[in-house]
Amino acid sequence: MDLQERISQEVPEITYIDQDLGQLGQTGEHERPPLSYPACLIDFPNSDYSNLSGGAQLGAVPITFQLIFDTYSQTWHKAPKQVIMKGLEYLEVEQKLHKCLQKWHLDYFSPLIRTNVKSQNNNDIGLRVRQLTYSTEYEDYTPIDEEYKEVVFSFKGEIKD
Repeated sequence: MDLQERISQEVPEITYIDQDLGQLGQTGEHERPPLSYPACLIDFPNSDYSNLSGGAQLGAVPITFQLIFDTYSQTWHKAPKQVIMKGLEYLEVEQKLHKCLQKWHLDYFSPLIRTNVKSQNNNDIGLRVRQLTYSTEYEDYTPIDEEYKEVVFSFKGEIKD
């Protein structure tokens, strides 16, 4: 939810932000997914963990952001410059998303660092998809938290000198 809120505030051009639940593959062969464009789908594809003391673990977590654009403008070299610029607007949104995410953190995870960007060709359904991957780390104290229970002591009476 923090990621969605951050993107929504910093990149208002993105009109749909959700967890990646396979929305791009849930339609027919030449159908577009029922999303509002530009869209951003967020996933935590795999995480690696190493042990810390006392049963805690350090998680190294990649986070993928699939930016999905509904492209209508041509970008070939003989198209009018204004048309080409319109076709490349997705790069501005991508850069704005990067600026929003790079080095951003909250108290429970380390700063996000971009590690990869990939393009996905969805020309058969007229979509431009860019996948940005960021990495972060967090410390998981769940096993330790379960071992220790909060105990409240109460005292009734008075203390005499």
